[in-house]
Amino acid sequence: MLEIAVLIFVLMLKFGPDFSGASYGWLNDYLLEKESKRGRLLWTAMLSAILILAAMFYARVDTQTGFLGTYYVKLAKNPFAFDQTNPVSYRLLTPFLSWLIGFRGRGGLIILNLLLSGLFVGAVYSYYRKNAQLAGDAFLAAVIATFSLVILTSIYCGGYCDIMSYLLIFLMWRYRAKRILFYFLFLLGLLNRESAVFLIPWFIFITWELDGSCKSKGLDILAGFGLTLGGYLLFRIWVESHHAVLYSTTYYVEDFLKNPMKMLRSTADWHSLGLFSVFKLMWVVPALAAVSWIIRRDYWQLTGMALLLLGAYAQLFIAFDTSRMFTLSFMVMFVSLNHLLENNRFQVRSWIFWVVLFNLIFPQPYTASNTVQVWQSLSTWGLLQYWK
Repeated sequence: MLEIAVLIFVLMLKFGPDFSGASYGWLNDYLLEKESKRGRLLWTAMLSAILILAAMFYARVDTQTGFLGTYYVKLAKNPFAFDQTNPVSYRLLTPFLSWLIGFRGRGGLIILNLLLSGLFVGAVYSYYRKNAQLAGDAFLAAVIATFSLVILTSIYCGGYCDIMSYLLIFLMWRYRAKRILFYFLFLLGLLNRESAVFLIPWFIFITWELDGSCKSKGLDILAGFGLTLGGYLLFRIWVESHHAVLYSTTYYVEDFLKNPMKMLRSTADWHSLGLFSVFKLMWVVPALAAVSWIIRRDYWQLTGMALLLLGAYAQLFIAFDTSRMFTLSFMVMFVSLNHLLENNRFQVRSWIFWVVLFNLIFPQPYTASNTVQVWQSLSTWGLLQYWK
């Protein structure tokens, strides 16, 4: 891709042909200087905007909508239209927010998703600036998030509102000790995309890690998830009182009960590619974290990792967009990164940005149903349009 060639050329001019002038220390000092001049909040906003702009070059931003994106746009125009032909009427949160702030229609919803993408990157950077040892750690986490399907899906697939779900899940993890906020964010996540239910085992897992007695945590879980799921059920009943929704519980459950393995088998050939596509070469981070936990016999953390991956994988029993389904496991990256950075396990800071660079060079695959795509960068797309 032309964009990556330009990036490498600029880095060579700045740090030398062998990048000998680049170091984690230099990056850390640079970030601290920028924060000192502009203030951390403003610098976080600026850095997030720069990274999202870079992501729009890396995977050309889609100004049109297709498939489910078209239906999300209809909801953004009028979330209370109760359109019988709209299969995603339960997934109201992002379109409703788009309508509420005046971003009504295709362009408005696409812009809102870009803003939410920037907010996600900013939230990641902010978390690591507060909790990690070095400013460079925060930049690393933000870059990994930016050039993964967590962000790229909402850029490349016009109208898709997945980024709101990922933002809410990240905030649930960050503020898991604030129990009312935790469950409120979960309810919002359900209103955006019901797939959040597949992570309930992991949400229970991170709740169990908190201080307190087993009894109090058990009551917390029963009451919290009971009330939020009950409230969400009432919302679905309210929508169904106005019109039937295609993507209902019955739609998914009936086919699954008739042939539980049908959907899973139909996409089996693409499962490994779908998982790989989420982070590509950056999967080395969770892999090394898993090795570290195995060496330490820390089976508790391995259990948390398994719950994330299996929760995302379980969706494939009823859905076929393999890359999007596996993206739901994205928190495995941040949990793993925390572990590696805490004690610089495997000397991660000395080589991790080389992996980041090679990851950018590696093309971005994407699979849904029985199709496989290699996403175009903005320059590739522009050249192809020119030569048509």
